Amino acid sequence: MDTTLPAAKILSPASDQPGTLAFFGSPEAELFTREVAESLAGVLRENLILQRTADGYPPGFTRASVPPRPWWDTMWTRDAGTFVRELVAWGYFEHACLVSHCLIEGVARNPQGFFAFPEKLRPGEPEAGDEIDGTAAIVIGMILLWRHLPASHPFRPPLQSFLHEPSSPVRYLEHQAKQQGLIAGTGEFGPGCSVDGYYCSCVQNNLAMLALLAAAGMEESMGNPRMAAGYHETARGLEKMMTATMLYPDGSWMWGVRPDTHLPDQKIIDEPVNLGTGLHNGVASMYADVLGLDPLTAQWPFAAPCLKTFERLYQAPLRKAQFDKYGFWPQWDPPFRGGLSSGPSYGEGYALQTMLLYDKLDFADKSLRWLARATFEATPQPFNKLDRTSPYHFYERTYSPDAVGKVEFEEGCGALNLVNVTEPLKVARLLLGVDPTARGEVRITPRLPQCITRIEARHWPLLTDTEVVHANLSIERTVAGGISFTCDVMGGRVIPRLVVRQRQGDVNRVQSYRDVRQLAVTI
Repeated sequence: MDTTLPAAKILSPASDQPGTLAFFGSPEAELFTREVAESLAGVLRENLILQRTADGYPPGFTRASVPPRPWWDTMWTRDAGTFVRELVAWGYFEHACLVSHCLIEGVARNPQGFFAFPEKLRPGEPEAGDEIDGTAAIVIGMILLWRHLPASHPFRPPLQSFLHEPSSPVRYLEHQAKQQGLIAGTGEFGPGCSVDGYYCSCVQNNLAMLALLAAAGMEESMGNPRMAAGYHETARGLEKMMTATMLYPDGSWMWGVRPDTHLPDQKIIDEPVNLGTGLHNGVASMYADVLGLDPLTAQWPFAAPCLKTFERLYQAPLRKAQFDKYGFWPQWDPPFRGGLSSGPSYGEGYALQTMLLYDKLDFADKSLRWLARATFEATPQPFNKLDRTSPYHFYERTYSPDAVGKVEFEEGCGALNLVNVTEPLKVARLLLGVDPTARGEVRITPRLPQCITRIEARHWPLLTDTEVVHANLSIERTVAGGISFTCDVMGGRVIPRLVVRQRQGDVNRVQSYRDVRQLAVTI
C-alpha cells in the first residue's frame, strides 16, 4: 500500500467551498443555526491541525478536545470517523482528505496483519487496536469521501488502496465476523466506558455491518462483484446473529453478548454505564450513515427493534419525567450520574436523530428546543460553569435543571469536544434531509419539527450519479401541512434525477424530477 502524498499534491483545505444551513421559525431555530455554524468553525479552528506543529502533530490530526481539557493531545477514532463523515456531507472535501490521510498514517497492522484502529491515536505513534466502532466509523467516512471525490483527485487512488487491499480495515471486520459470528470489541461501545475486556455489543456490530455494506457498494462500483457479494454475505450473517442473540423478549436491543458463548453476561449488561444507556439508540441513528434517511419505508429488519428500544428508554420513569417536563433526554438511567446528565452526542444526539429518522416530530420538536436552549444557556445556570469562547459552542455534558444539589457538575471534555459537535451537525443535516449515501439519484427527505418553519441551504453539495453539484435549497412548511421546495443548481450543472419525500402523518408523498436545473414545487 502506498498512501504517500507529496505536500504539493495535498490540495489546500482553503480551497473547499462548503455548504451552509439556516433554520427559521422560532428563537430555538435561530439559536441552533448559530450553534451549528460556530461550533463547526470552532472545531476547524481549535481542534484540527492544518500544518505540522513543532511538537510533531501532523496535518489532519484532530484533537478530541481543546487544550488543556481531557484528551486534548489525542485523536479518538470514533470521533474522527464521524468528523470525516460530516466534513464530506457538508462539502469540506479537502479537509476530509487531510484527516483521512492522517488516520491512514496513524494506524498500524495488528498481529493478524490487518489495519485496525485503537481507541485513540497519538502523534507519531502508529498503533493498532480493537476499537470496532472507531474502525467501522472511519471506514464509513472514508468510503463516503471516496464516492464524492472525482476520479482525477490525487487522494482517491491511495484512499481506494487502503480500503481495498488485503490488509484493509474492511477485511479485518470481515475476518472477525467470519471467525466469531459476531465481532468483539473494546471501549465504551464494547464492554462499556471504563470497563476492560471484549464484548459483542449491538451498537458496534451494527456499525460494522453498515461498514461492510458500504464497502460492498464501493467494490461494486469498482467492478469487483465477487468481493461485494462476500461483504454482503458477511453483513447478512451479522444481521442474523444480532437478531438471534441480542434482543430482549420485548423485541428491543440488549447491550450485547459474550464473544465465546454469544450469551449475555449479566455483569456487563448491568454495568451502570450500559444498563438503560442512550447509546442503545446508536443502532437506530447510525442507519443514516450508510443506508439513507428512510428506515421505515425501506423495511429495514432492525427498524422494529430500534423503535422498541427507543420506547423502552423513553418509558424509564426518570427519563420520561425529564423529557416530558423539559425535553431533556438523560443519557443514563439511575444510578449512573443520578440519571440527570446527558450530552449532544450519545444521549440527546442519538435520541434526536432517532426521533427524526422515525418521523417522531413531536418528540424531535421538544428535544431540539431543549438542545438549542441548553447549549446557549449552559443549563442550569449558574451551577454549570463552562470554559468556552462562545456561548454557541456545543459542549460535552448537559444537565437537567433538577440536577442542582443532586449531582456534581463537571465540564468533562467541555466545549468543542469533537463528537459532541459532529452529532449535532448530523442532526442539522437530517432536518434538511439531503441523503449523501444515495446512489444513482439525489434524494431529499426533509423533517420540520414545529419549531422550524423554513430551512435554507446555500451551496449544498449533492452527489449525482456522475459528479458532485452544488445547489441552493429552500424548504418551507405550508399552511396545509405540506412543504414548498425550491432547488437552484449552481454553475450551469444539472441533477439527472431528483427525488423528494414528504411524510405527513401516515401519508408518504414521493415526487421525482428529471434534469433539474431550477425547481419550485409544493408537495
